[in-house]
Amino acid sequence: MSGRQRFEGPWGLVAGSWLLAAALNAYIIVPASFLPVLSEQLAIDATAASWIVSALFAVGVLVGIPAGIVLDRVDNRWAATLAAASLLAACLWSWQAARGGSYWSLLAARALAGISFPLIWSACINLIGRTFEAANRASAVGIFTTSAPTGFAVGQFTGPLIVARFGWAAPFAVFAIPIALSGAAFHLTSRSASRAGWSTRADGGTADADGQPQLAEFKRVLTDRNVLSIAGMGFVAYSAYVFFNSWMPTYLTEELGLSLAASGLLVAVFPAIGVLSRSGSGFISDRFLAQRRRPIVTVAFAATLPLVGVIALTELTPLVAGSLLLAGLFVQLGIGILFTYVQELVEPTVTATALSALTTMSAFGSFSAPVIAGYLIESTHTYLAAFGYAALVVGLGVVLAYYSPEPNRSP
Repeated sequence: MSGRQRFEGPWGLVAGSWLLAAALNAYIIVPASFLPVLSEQLAIDATAASWIVSALFAVGVLVGIPAGIVLDRVDNRWAATLAAASLLAACLWSWQAARGGSYWSLLAARALAGISFPLIWSACINLIGRTFEAANRASAVGIFTTSAPTGFAVGQFTGPLIVARFGWAAPFAVFAIPIALSGAAFHLTSRSASRAGWSTRADGGTADADGQPQLAEFKRVLTDRNVLSIAGMGFVAYSAYVFFNSWMPTYLTEELGLSLAASGLLVAVFPAIGVLSRSGSGFISDRFLAQRRRPIVTVAFAATLPLVGVIALTELTPLVAGSLLLAGLFVQLGIGILFTYVQELVEPTVTATALSALTTMSAFGSFSAPVIAGYLIESTHTYLAAFGYAALVVGLGVVLAYYSPEPNRSP
């Protein structure tokens, strides 16, 4: 195999997709790393500040299902490339809005970026899922999903450093650079996946006569109880994931007295550990559980629930740090397998639509958790109610995982 073939082959596709999604996620979360500074500069309260993060996910909820339906009918490579170009424009707009001190313009720019979020994420996973055979699909998708925690960790860690060196508006511009470079890398590495077409899939599935799924298929997917169960788990997992990523820096600063830089470093561990757990979830499922998916999500939610309580009820920094590390490990163990899980419950021609249902509910959890937490904190003047909400949704995840279907039962 030539160097060019390896570059454009299945793992080249994973690499290019990974870079693009990592840059996207770094831009998504970076405002959370300096929310106190942002609130002060724009003279806004905690709820308004939380919308700077949540706006992307709110738009993702609105466009997620239509995006999935479109992706099942178009070239996913070009859809993701155009979405990356739109994201780059949103980055530059948000930088200019921040420099001008305009909250509403900044919010609009972040909302524009929200259109790119479900398109890039679902298109990349759909391309990877169609490229790899069943025996390795969860491993490949799991590795790709590590792009999100890596991006979150980079955003959380570097955000305060960029603010300290270049000013509070600078992070919005800085992350435009990796988005531009990774968008180009993705377009190059995904050429073979685009050429492969959409009529067949590595596991032998086929499309209908004209290669296009019909309206009835979309409706069937979006009303399927099994798909909705996995989507519900996506809501739970991302509610917990973004709750911790968005509010823990402020919590550690205001309640435990850490500096902004120290809290950013500590919270960066939460998504960073996902590099291990997200990639490991697919490997464990493929190699040791005969491609079974349900045991992974069951363990993920059951282990996360008590850790939420420990973080809420202690002020000992080492114990909070250790619990955050473990919570990040377990909640992302579930996230790593969900995007393979949902594809295996539907026909090959509508996997993007199934992914969009999961992505939409994940975006809804990502959007709602910081806003609800901000409201509870503001209303009660304590973080206890916000942690209670996090525990409630993780408990729901335990129930959903217990009753979820298993697409790959051992013979």
